[in-house]
Amino acid sequence: LDEKTAALTSAQDDLTTAQNDLIAAQDELTAAQEDLAVQQMLLEAAQAAAQKTQEELDAQEAQLQVTLTQLDEQQAQLEPQQSQLEAQQDQMSAQQSQIAQQQSQLEQQQKQIEDLVGVRTQIIADLSSALREANISATVDPTSGAIALASDVLFATGESELTDEGRSRIDAFLPVYVDVLFSEEYRGYVSEIIIEGHTDSVGSYISNLLLSQQRAYSVASYVLADGYPYISEETRAHLRQVTTANGRSESDLIYDADGTENQSASRRVVFKFRLTDEQMVAQLQSILEGGSAASAAPTSAPQETAAPT
Repeated sequence: LDEKTAALTSAQDDLTTAQNDLIAAQDELTAAQEDLAVQQMLLEAAQAAAQKTQEELDAQEAQLQVTLTQLDEQQAQLEPQQSQLEAQQDQMSAQQSQIAQQQSQLEQQQKQIEDLVGVRTQIIADLSSALREANISATVDPTSGAIALASDVLFATGESELTDEGRSRIDAFLPVYVDVLFSEEYRGYVSEIIIEGHTDSVGSYISNLLLSQQRAYSVASYVLADGYPYISEETRAHLRQVTTANGRSESDLIYDADGTENQSASRRVVFKFRLTDEQMVAQLQSILEGGSAASAAPTSAPQETAAPT
């Protein structure tokens, strides 16, 4: 009995221990279940957060797609504008190149103008000096270089045939004139010599036109005739190549300071010279200055360069 009691007691102890172990295991299982429940909640929260994040990403992806579509549309719109801009830039480059070329041409033309103006100024100075040294009475326009010889000395009233005094005046004047213009320094610049006849306003325009033409012709034919002794054959040949004779009638009258016509000064024969390419250069000068070329004709009675001989 004692042995059975002892065995029963031992078995009871083992059962108690087993029960304790079972209780402990049950506690651990409960704790594990609670921990699993917490983990499950955290996982669900994480999944919900991930779902929300995915939704936000999807929304951003959709917005990005819309933005990309808009960018593509804007790019499609910008391409022709870019092409137009490039075309305009090319056009501007071409215009700038053209402007640079035109500027270079203008500078060259300006230099040409300055050179010709300088040549004309020097010719006028040399003509004035030569006429003074020869004691020849003549009027020289300081701007154009035109030299006026009074018709009252060259012709009788209403006549177109040179008087003896007129021939003497031409004989004294012309050699000095052509010596300057046909000098080695200026010969290449002088393209034309113009002999112009002018009258006063007395009489009709047509009759004065005829008279002025006849007087210009008389002077030209006298100095260009074969055997004219006061210039060389070579000079006469060159003078024939560049000389023209015109009649201006009463179209370029001379006026005194009070505005009345100076009939004596208006009756005149004018020697003019034109430089090479002078007409073109005058037009260029007009463009450069933004206005019309000034007339070289005198507007009042010019001053004589020397006292009459």
